[in-house]
Amino acid sequence: MSEFDVVIHLRNCEIAGPAVEAGLALARRLDAHVLGLHVVALSTAAFVSPEAVAVQVNETGHLLEEARARAPWWREELDRHGLQGEFQVVQGDAIDALCHASRWSDLVIAERPCANPDAPVGWGIASRTVFGSSAPVVVVPEGARVDKVGQHMLVAWNASRESMLAIRGALPLLKRATRVTVLEGEPNVGLLGFDNLPKIDLRAWLKRHAIEAEFRPFKPARDHGPALLEAANSAEADLIVIGAWGQSRITELVLGGVTRHLFQHSNLPMLVAH
Repeated sequence: MSEFDVVIHLRNCEIAGPAVEAGLALARRLDAHVLGLHVVALSTAAFVSPEAVAVQVNETGHLLEEARARAPWWREELDRHGLQGEFQVVQGDAIDALCHASRWSDLVIAERPCANPDAPVGWGIASRTVFGSSAPVVVVPEGARVDKVGQHMLVAWNASRESMLAIRGALPLLKRATRVTVLEGEPNVGLLGFDNLPKIDLRAWLKRHAIEAEFRPFKPARDHGPALLEAANSAEADLIVIGAWGQSRITELVLGGVTRHLFQHSNLPMLVAH
């Protein structure tokens, strides 16, 4: 029996793009049960008038039938990777569907289209799913290489709530990684500081979880986003583990930030949690 559940957002049901390949590869590492989820959008414009609702429902009904007929394709993909799972097609909003499915899942896989990236707008499917998901989300850029995803994982650590959530969410994959590199940045200190709070020794914590990691100092003078991405590529990492929106999302949209830069520019898959 599978101990883990992985949800893969299927933007289309015809080809296995990088997000699907990455999701299946990670699911194989975890021996997870995989839900392939395709969402047929129901436009909000459909509710302008009763006539529009009827037309939209009729049109999407055909799309639902066509998508559900692609179940054998998904079964072939699962068989190719030696996985068990299921295929669901639902109607509505993709973010709502993915966030709902995340409630009983350990990992959600979502693609970030290069033609319409989440950043700088910040309200695309991938970023909104991260913001509302109950599970970590692996955001896969459309053109990312995923042939070795999960073998060398690079962790961005600054002692923040978000970075620890990402590490805990990534724990099953970190245990199975061939190599783990931790970029140790300056602590993200809150208004009251850390002096009167319990302290965590991440090195010891990882060792207790049977994870051997290489720690490297990470203290760029400025532009943490570009520096982090450069460090990940220089280390030849294949998956970045990072907490999303350590500062408010509105602040990052207006002033910029690490999350915004990575969502806009990363060529590597990112396991993110908020």
